[in-house]
Amino acid sequence: MTILGHDLQHRPSDLRLVGPALAAWAGAAGAGLAAPPAAVLWIAGVLLCVTLLCTAVLLRCRSVWRPTAAGLACLACLAAGVLVAGLPTRARMLGPLAALGAARAAAGIEGTVTSDPRVSHGGNGELVIVPVRVERLTANGHDIRLRQPVLVLATAPGWEDLLPSQHVSTSGKLAPPRAADTVAAVVFVRTAPASVGEPSPLQRAAGHLRAGLRDAASGLEGPRRGLLPGLVLGDTSNLDGEVREDFRTAGMSHLVAVSGANCAIIIAAATVVIRHSRLGPWLQAGWVAAALFGFVVLARPSPSVLRAGVMGLIGIVAAGSGRPRLALPALAASVLVLVLVSPDLARSVGFTLSVSATAGLVILAPGWRDALAGRMPRWLAEPLAVAAAAHVVCSPLLVAVGGGVSLVAVPANMLAEAAVAPATILGVLATVAAIVYDPLAQALATLAGVPCGWLITVADVAARVPGAQISWPDGPLGALVLVAVTIVLLVAVRRRRGRRVLAVLSAIVAGVQLIIISRSAGI
Repeated sequence: MTILGHDLQHRPSDLRLVGPALAAWAGAAGAGLAAPPAAVLWIAGVLLCVTLLCTAVLLRCRSVWRPTAAGLACLACLAAGVLVAGLPTRARMLGPLAALGAARAAAGIEGTVTSDPRVSHGGNGELVIVPVRVERLTANGHDIRLRQPVLVLATAPGWEDLLPSQHVSTSGKLAPPRAADTVAAVVFVRTAPASVGEPSPLQRAAGHLRAGLRDAASGLEGPRRGLLPGLVLGDTSNLDGEVREDFRTAGMSHLVAVSGANCAIIIAAATVVIRHSRLGPWLQAGWVAAALFGFVVLARPSPSVLRAGVMGLIGIVAAGSGRPRLALPALAASVLVLVLVSPDLARSVGFTLSVSATAGLVILAPGWRDALAGRMPRWLAEPLAVAAAAHVVCSPLLVAVGGGVSLVAVPANMLAEAAVAPATILGVLATVAAIVYDPLAQALATLAGVPCGWLITVADVAARVPGAQISWPDGPLGALVLVAVTIVLLVAVRRRRGRRVLAVLSAIVAGVQLIIISRSAGI
């Protein structure tokens, strides 16, 4: 049985990679905090020396105690996480961009766009936020070569249509970044870029495809035209503000942030297409991996997409080798690889939410599904368990960043689940069709608009249910309180009687909310 691409069958949990992955994550996250760069590097050096010394001692022994070896692996990954995050942090904090930013100096920069521009609508008009990797800096008569990330905040036209990989040059006023930012400086720009290079062929093709989907969806009615690109590719540039707020209140915001569910749908669709071919297992796995890679480039490698993509790739390799795919080792391996390759992900909210939701589906959902299956049909118990597990593990994180607690997220996501796959598949087909034949792309987008309309209706009605969202203290304290409450409930679940009571109560609450939402929507 698979749910959203995660294997929920009862299998022994392989926890060998969990400790090293968490250790590397903690090291990378800790090294990125506002700590003296020299102290971070000293910590990494001490950890590495202790690891090497202990390893040398253990190798002289005839037998190595397994927990000791596992502890050394965690210690080594902790040191690696501190090191890979500490070196870039040191370069950012002590480099010329940081010094000029602290002095708020004027400078000219040349660099490469690293991600899609984001448009922020505020009281002073539109502000375009463009991540750029600076490769040349001109200030105070000095010409400096470097490779440091900055955020360009532009109020002039010409910035919002840039694509990743384009080379740009401009001038502006530098400023220091916020404490939580992973950039060396912020650049305030009031003019269009002085020069703009061509994007790479891959990014040009991806940009053309994304624009093709927006054009195909432009004929849809109302907010559907902005939801379809967001649902398929995470492109929320045209998403209606009221729909965005409804999705947030209903606990459905993850649907417009491309994540594991979208990658799982692409993997499943590619597998169905190639399954009955005469190709060997490795060639079939290569086809599915190519489809996944194309989707990651198309949707842009955001933190959640990267996590889902790497985890999916590990599962594809396991399937090609004929080995059973285990979700928890794949998740741990993807976390370990990503935080060591891109340590800034260790402090990304999107990455943390993606990993937490997947862990909830893998660890909590199977037991909850079985507990509920004794009191209701299995076809109903499964989506209820999945929605509840994802909601439970993500709610503390959402509270920590300033969100309330949604009381309708579980039934709303249950009602929305059936529409996500058709809308995603039809949207991807419309994206591809836009290359060759616009009428076909528009027809597919029209079909995709039907499940999009259903999602909008569910979010609209759920957001207006009395008590849909309750206020909760935000920040770390509020998150800890919510975690404590959740742990108390989970402890009750472990008792047989408490499990039955909680299962029945969950079913009753979800059923009542489903009835309210359904009647309000006129279903």
